[in-house]
Amino acid sequence: MNKTSASSSDCPETKGELKSLRDAGQDKAVCVKWQSSKEFAATQGKAMAAAAPVWCSAQPQNTVYVERTSICSRRGVVILLIDTITGRPMGSAYGILDQEIDTQSTKPEFFEYMNFTLTKADITSSAMTVSVNSTCSLDTSCSESATPWSAPRPIVVGSSIDGTFTRRWTGASGQKSFLLDYSLTINIGGASGSTRWGGHGEQGAGQYLVRCDAMITKLLGCVVPSYIPTFVVDPKYNEARQFIGMAQASMNLHPGWEGKGKPLHRESVEAEVNKNRAVVCDKTFKAHADTPTPQCDEFPFARTKESGRRLSVISGAECQMYNVIKSVVTGRLSVTWPGLNQGRMPDPNAKCARASMPKAQNEGVGGDLGRRTSEWRLLENDAYWVDAGQPVG
Repeated sequence: MNKTSASSSDCPETKGELKSLRDAGQDKAVCVKWQSSKEFAATQGKAMAAAAPVWCSAQPQNTVYVERTSICSRRGVVILLIDTITGRPMGSAYGILDQEIDTQSTKPEFFEYMNFTLTKADITSSAMTVSVNSTCSLDTSCSESATPWSAPRPIVVGSSIDGTFTRRWTGASGQKSFLLDYSLTINIGGASGSTRWGGHGEQGAGQYLVRCDAMITKLLGCVVPSYIPTFVVDPKYNEARQFIGMAQASMNLHPGWEGKGKPLHRESVEAEVNKNRAVVCDKTFKAHADTPTPQCDEFPFARTKESGRRLSVISGAECQMYNVIKSVVTGRLSVTWPGLNQGRMPDPNAKCARASMPKAQNEGVGGDLGRRTSEWRLLENDAYWVDAGQPVG
């Protein structure tokens, strides 16, 4: 789960409009603003502890959380009713806006659930209504179902209103990104005020991004591209996992190791993948005689932008070398490297590693990575981490 903190906001627009509202005969104005995390805790502590209908409700509020197929947030809202003559508040109200966007990795659609709860208010003179306007796309690439949020909906203290936007990418080839933006409008007795989020330059700017594509398998689907997933090397491929973990730990670059190095990035061009493999697993590679059904295994993977060739390596002889060998006595496999018996570690300055690896383990890890690539809809240059049993951080 990734997260990005959101900042607090005030109501300068409303305050700047008081004179024009007075001139228009309006005696009240409505200001809507987001609460800071500290303000939220101080004014809505009990509400914060209450159950919420979104998966990030137990996380710190006023923060956007993302997973590969979901975006989630919980924000505190302050509503002020202002006297246009004096500029002073006539009353205030507090609310919580919960939001969850869920994408479908095998369908070109995503759903946006929103819930608004009015937790407290001392504004009693006029009825309050709530509406939300949202933009998915300025063209026809995003179709939307009828939304329950567009018309003003009445709300009273202690109650909630909710509803779901259903979106669908109308494309059939390539990819399309949707930067979603929203505005929340509160109306009190004919006076209204609003605040925005998402899109560009608003609270949470750039974080409400969904990408749909037709480039992974035969199925179209949508994901949250800002989330960096983690490829976990299955422990059943024990020696391949050890090889990758050793390479990550011993190389100064710590490739793909979250908290130590940088993520790997997908290489989707098959010609480039073949070139990467041809350099790292060139004629200098010699399979170990005690490796069962040996293959040249490389790390970082050939299907990454971080392959040794992409880092100016001209021969696999420059890479760290490992061997997975089978003991003639015990029949067990073990990971070794030149210099192990002399107490020497692999070269930390190497930009790649390769191993004499049993075919089943090499292809097993590669098959798992291919399946995760489809599941996460990893496109060209998309990032991911590799977990080979190393601690994060």
